Amino acid sequence: MRSLSKVILLAAIVTAGLGASTVSATTAAHPIHLVKDCSTADGVAPMFCTISASDIDAIPVGTKVWYLGPVLTNSYFLSSNVRLDDDRRNTATGYCIFQAKTAVGLCTFWEGTGRLAGFVAIFDITIDEAGLWHMDGSYYFDRPGAAAP
Repeated sequence: MRSLSKVILLAAIVTAGLGASTVSATTAAHPIHLVKDCSTADGVAPMFCTISASDIDAIPVGTKVWYLGPVLTNSYFLSSNVRLDDDRRNTATGYCIFQAKTAVGLCTFWEGTGRLAGFVAIFDITIDEAGLWHMDGSYYFDRPGAAAP
């Protein structure tokens, strides 16, 4: 009986260890690159830009980046709550700040729904000579079974 208890205990420990490694594997950070076109943005909340290039299936081309304010028209910086939305119930919630003089910024995302459930990301934001905005950073999904890279 004692050996059966030891086997059950050992099996429980191994199973728990395997479960822990699965969770930590889903939280490994991956590089991400998005490009957004903001040619339709008018400075009035809510306004949006459209993803024109993406290297992650969970954020397809055509996804909108909604800027909800509060500061969208300041000549020095943008400071806004943001939401990624592909119009298919896949969304991510975040925040962006952009400094106009240096043309650099930062966006973070910490939760999502649908294919973006558990989405966590941080991006450096730059704008190129053509007026396209580049979002370069890293992301992970903080829950098992979420969308993969």
